[in-house]
Formats: sequence, structure tokens, C-alpha cells
Amino acid sequence: MSLVTAGYFVSAALFVMLELLLISHWKGRLQGGILLLVVASVIAWAFAAGMGGYNERFFFRSVLFFEVLRNILLYAFMFGLLKSVYKASQHEFFYHLLHNLVYIFSLVILVGTLYVNYNLKIEEYAFHIDYMFVIGSLLLMSVIGIFLLTELFRNAHPDTREVLKYLYIAIGLVFIADFLLYSNALIFDHVDKELWSGRGFLMVVVVPMLTLSAQRNPNWSIDVFVSKQFVFHMTSLLGIGIYIFLVALVSYYINQYGGKWTATIQVVYLSSAGLLLFMALLSRNLRDRIKVFINKNFFNYKYDYREEWTKITEELSKAIEENGLYITVINSIAGLVKSKGGMLWLLNDNKMSYYDVAHVGIKEVAELEPADGVFARFLKERDWIIDLNEVQRSPERYMGLVIPQWLQDLQGAWLVIPLRHRDKLYGFIVLARSSMVRTLNWEDRDLLKTACMQAVSYLIFQKASDSLARSEKFAVFHRLSAFVVHDLKNLIAQLDLITRNAEKFKDNPKFVDDAFETVQYASKKMERLLTQLKQGRFSAQIAGNINIQDAMEEVVRAHNTYLPYPDLLCSYNNVTISANPDRFQSVVGHIIKNAQEATEDDGYVKVGVEYNNNIVTINVADSGCGMNESFIKEKLFAPFFTTKGNAGMGVGVYECREFIESLGGEVVVNSDPGKGTEFKLSIPAVVESEEQVEAEL
Repeated sequence: MSLVTAGYFVSAALFVMLELLLISHWKGRLQGGILLLVVASVIAWAFAAGMGGYNERFFFRSVLFFEVLRNILLYAFMFGLLKSVYKASQHEFFYHLLHNLVYIFSLVILVGTLYVNYNLKIEEYAFHIDYMFVIGSLLLMSVIGIFLLTELFRNAHPDTREVLKYLYIAIGLVFIADFLLYSNALIFDHVDKELWSGRGFLMVVVVPMLTLSAQRNPNWSIDVFVSKQFVFHMTSLLGIGIYIFLVALVSYYINQYGGKWTATIQVVYLSSAGLLLFMALLSRNLRDRIKVFINKNFFNYKYDYREEWTKITEELSKAIEENGLYITVINSIAGLVKSKGGMLWLLNDNKMSYYDVAHVGIKEVAELEPADGVFARFLKERDWIIDLNEVQRSPERYMGLVIPQWLQDLQGAWLVIPLRHRDKLYGFIVLARSSMVRTLNWEDRDLLKTACMQAVSYLIFQKASDSLARSEKFAVFHRLSAFVVHDLKNLIAQLDLITRNAEKFKDNPKFVDDAFETVQYASKKMERLLTQLKQGRFSAQIAGNINIQDAMEEVVRAHNTYLPYPDLLCSYNNVTISANPDRFQSVVGHIIKNAQEATEDDGYVKVGVEYNNNIVTINVADSGCGMNESFIKEKLFAPFFTTKGNAGMGVGVYECREFIESLGGEVVVNSDPGKGTEFKLSIPAVVESEEQVEAEL
């Protein structure tokens, strides 16, 4: 592929992509359909020109027809736009006259080109006559195109000119390039090779211009979305390309005229140019200026709202996870208007004033802003973004609002943005001055307010989450307290039994020994309860191997002071389980104590231990009042439900099930009203390896 044809093939490929884009968004209106035909004719013309290369005879046989067709379709497209312009200016007669004359002339040219295509003579004289006719006709068509474009520009409303400015550039480039090419060819009697190849590359520039025109004119029934990121990157690439071209051009002249210092100058020059390009690519300020230029000149809307919304949502969501929401809110809102920083003010818990909770690039303020003050009421009632510079220039716009002294003294303060939620002022943001944005328009204000609505929802969510976390901590503490009180209640009952029987049995040495043993047990138990209360009862507790027979004998012995006395049947001296000893004895003891309380003194409480398939099953059976099935399913294991009135806490059976299940076991209850109850606590046993058994033997 030569340089002569490269531009045409590249432009043909780009126009194919544009055609596909337009087809996918076409809604069936005439103006959009004509644009589709224009692009299609350009594709055929550019492809034919690329195939033929720089060859005048091929031009007459192939390219000529598509070029004339392209011009006619461009006329049709411009007449579609001129129709509404002339109708608005009441010059419809001139429109119809111009329309008819142009189409008659175009028809003559089209017929003439068809004749030349099929009757081209090889003789030099005949070829010259054909050449003069074709070149003159194409030159005249370019003049007509420029005339129609000036008519469209001159008669259009100023607002319409702004919308169509990229269309003017695109069509103007096409016809001006044709005019230069064919006027030169008519004067010098041949088509200039450089102008011919340059026209192909010029069509590459036409593609983005037409794309932007379609995007800015939805009344053509072609709703094209062009991402601002795409335009930014394309503009950057175009700028880099132009820069490299200029560097290469200067380098060429240095090589030609540098003399003996050529090599040295080339090295210094190219190194400096490369460094300058690298610094420009890293410059955030330059990127911001390019984006501002694109927003002002290429789009109806200044912001890509989908992108801005997605970006701020992702930033706030990430900040929630990393516990840095306040700073992220400031940076996200400030970044929308290229502000250097700001501060976030939120309502105190007492709802009496607002205070500075976070600040970036601006000094901290210790003062409080009253919630019922003039400034806060203004933000709440008006929901305005306050431009402090505008307040100084035109205070009447803000109805004589008095700016707080701390805000007047704050260096670099620029904007105050309210954070409202459900008609209440949750807080406000103070932004520092921007190096890029001097004044705010309606789009800036709308975007800032929308972003602040999103930000305040995240701030409220975080506050609610913090409050919930505190509530959960209190709930855990209250739950822990209930379990501790439950255990203390049992200890108090044991000590109370001793005091009630002390007068009667104080001279009995066996009673005295039992009393001291009970007091000692209660003292140690209370020490362990206090330790658990400090560390958290449900924090990780150290488990150990418990000999099941020793543990059950100790539990039963601790409850032998109550009637009916529990009867233990256990003969598994070598079976162990893995559990926390204190908690195991507490939950099993609670089941035994419940059985005693539910049974008459002349009844029975039987405690048995079974061991099968590495499972230890503790059975606690009584002849008490029993329970019905619905009570067992709905209320027995419900925390804080008790049938003992003020004497019970309602946590014992619940804790028993939680503990047994944490060991990998289960609790099964069988009961019949009036017949008694049986609790079965199944717990996995500790299985010793063969090496451990051999070591013990």
C-alpha cells in the first residue's frame, strides 16, 4: 500500500464503522436516511480511489461516478437542513428555485460522467476534451457545495449554528479540498499527486466531525452516544500525532541545514522533544484542560453523567469498606469541579450544632455552627449552593445572607454545598477554590447537588451501621450479663441453703465440711464468672479433655443438696470429651437443676451416661410435670423466656443447646405432660489414635 492510497483506505474503514454506528441508531426519519446514503457513497468513493491509486484514466472510469454521486447526496442533505431555515425566514421560493437549479445541473453532470465512463477514448485529443469537461464540472460542483454551506450558515439561527458547527467543518473540508485539487488540475492540466493523496488523509478528519454532528442533532433521528472518554483519548492521540509530525518536520530541516553540528543538534533536540512529551503525558493539569476544552466544544452536556455517577458510587462504596468515608466524600465532591480540597461538617449527636469532622487541603475549624442559626436555616430552606465570591459581588442574590465569621476567615473557601436528607440539613461541604473552574453553570450545580445526595445517603448509612454496631455490643453485654446472673443465682441458692441449715447442723462435722466445700466452690466459680465477664463469655474459651465420669460425678455431687437427689449411673472411666470444663458443668448442672425443680421431693431424677460409636450421650430423666410438644418446639429453647417468673432468667436451656451444638453434638428432648421429661445430650468423644493407645499401654 502506497502513501497515495493509504489515506483513502483508512478513511474508507473509518466511514464503514460510522455507517454501522448510524444504521444501528437510525429511527427511520428522512434526514437520517440521507446521511446514511452520504456515508455509503463516501465509502464507495474512498474505496475506489484507494484501489485506483494515482491514475487519471482509472479515475475517469471508476472514481468519477462515485464522487459525483457523493456530491449530489451532500446537496440533498444540505437542502434538507436549508428547508427548515428558509421556511423560518419566509424565503421558500428562493429555496425551491435553488433546489431545482442545483439538481438539474447535477443531473447533467451525472449523465456526462456516465458518458465519459463508457465512451472514454484513448486518443490524446479526445481524452483532453473529456478531461476538461470532468475537471470543470467537479470544480463547479465544489463551488456549489461551498455556496450551499455558506447559505446554511448565514441563514441559520445562532443556536442552530452552534449545534451544526462540526457539520460545517466536515462538509467544508470536503468541498474546499475538491476546489483546491480541481482548480490546480484545471490550471496545470493534470491532477497533482500530493493534493490527491492529501485529500484521502483529510477525509479521516471528517469522520469524527460527522459523528459529533450526528450526536448533537437527535432530530436527524440518529441517536448516537459518543463517550467523553473516547473523545478525550482520540483528541490526545491526535495531539500526539500532530506533535510528532512537527518534531519530525523540524528534525528534517535540522538534518538538511544543520551542517557539521547536525548529529549533536539532533540528539539534543529529539531528547528535549521526548522529555517534553513525557512531561505533558504525566501532567494532570494538561489533562484537565483538555477535558474542559472537550466539554465546552464537543458536547451539548458538560458531563458524562453515567460515568460520573458510577465513579462516585464506586469511590464511596470502597470507602465504606475501608472506613475512610469522610475523606473520600470530600475528595469525590471536590474532584467534580477540580477543587483542591475542602471540609465536611456534620450535625452533632445532640442535634444542636454542626462541626468539622474532616478536612483536606484546608485548615481545621474549631468553632461550631448553630443548627438553628441563620446560615444553617438558609442552607436547609433554600438548598442552594453558595458561591462565596458571588456573595461578595452580589449579596442581593442571596437575600443579604450573613456569612459566618469562621467562614469569612477561612482562606481559599469557595463553595458551600448543603447535604440534605428528607428536608433536613444533615451537614454541608465547604470546597476550596478550583484552579480550572472559575464560575459554576447549571450543569455544575446539578452535578454537585446530585453527587451530594448520593454522598449523604452513604454518610447516613455509615452512621446507622455504627449505631447498630454499638447496639449489638450492648445486646451482647446484656446477654452476657443474663448468663452470669443465671449462674450467680444458682450459686446464691447453694449458699442460701447453707445459711438456712447452719443453725440446725452447725455442730455436725460432716455438714461443716460440706459447707466449706460449697463456699470454696462458689468462690472459685464467681472468680471464673468475673473473668468471663471481662473477656466476654462467648469469646474463644480454652477447651480441654474431660473425663466424662469424673465430670458427671462432680456435677451430681454439687446438686446433692436438693431434693430429689440425682442418681448417677456411669461406668465409662476411660471416655473423654473435648470441652471447656466450667461451661460443661454449668450447662449439665442446669439441666439437672431444672429436673429437680420440676419434680416433687418424692419423685426421681436419674442421670445416665452411654457410650456408642464414639458418641457420649448424657441422659437426664425426671418424673416431673412434663411438657407438651408445642411448648418444646416453640418456647423451650427461646432465650429469655421462663416459666419461673422473676426467679428465672430464661437462658439456661438456650445456653445448653448452643454449647452442645458448638461441640458438634445435639440436644433431644422427650416429654409427656404429667409423666416427666428426658434430656439427651449427645457429644462426640475424643478418639485416641493407635499410637496414643500403645503409649498408654
